[in-house]
Amino acid sequence: MVKKHTARKQKKLAKQKATRLEKRSRLLQLNSKDPTVRLQRAEKWPVVHALVGAKLWVDGIGYLVIARQEAEGRLIFGVYLADVYCLGVKNAFWSAGTPGDFKEMIQKMGKTQTMIPISPACLVKILEGAVEYARSFGFPPHPDYRHAAMLLKGIDPNACAHEFTFGRDGKPFYIQGPNESPAQASAIMQRIHDSGGHFIIQASSIDPEELVGFEDGDDEFDSIEEEDSPDESS
Repeated sequence: MVKKHTARKQKKLAKQKATRLEKRSRLLQLNSKDPTVRLQRAEKWPVVHALVGAKLWVDGIGYLVIARQEAEGRLIFGVYLADVYCLGVKNAFWSAGTPGDFKEMIQKMGKTQTMIPISPACLVKILEGAVEYARSFGFPPHPDYRHAAMLLKGIDPNACAHEFTFGRDGKPFYIQGPNESPAQASAIMQRIHDSGGHFIIQASSIDPEELVGFEDGDDEFDSIEEEDSPDESS
């Protein structure tokens, strides 16, 4: 009897220890700033919001947003600035917050573009397609996409029945962003030209000598109005 009682007690103590370790591990994960730790269970969290800029395919650039809910009720969301005409994912980040924080963020986005619902599968299909398209011209996604993309795990893009065509009229089309230096714009412009694509650049940002070798009529050299376009961080 004594042996049985001791065995049950040891089993109970072992179970309590395991529970404490699990809680401690979960607490460390919740407080971790390392996305490889913080987001490691992302695919198990249900998707509660998936949004896209309504004029993404008109402007060629816009935000896509996904929010998943942890067991504790907090939302973990990923935000992606996608250039579907040329450069793929230009910016990306993830964050944690309350439903109120998420609502406030979307309201701020609404000042520059209207966000509309999209199926999670189509959101992932657009992002992965944009990244693949940009890579074909040598443009990698924003470095932070590697971590923000962890929130896309477990979502099958093949479940999206829509087909998306990247570029404009079947060709890459580059529109210079406000945060791209003349040197960056010139390098991008050269790749796009070599790929048979087109571009619009700020007329004052490129040295005329750099345009030597570009055939007249191939591309557009105009000033860009940015007021109605999403803010870019890259």
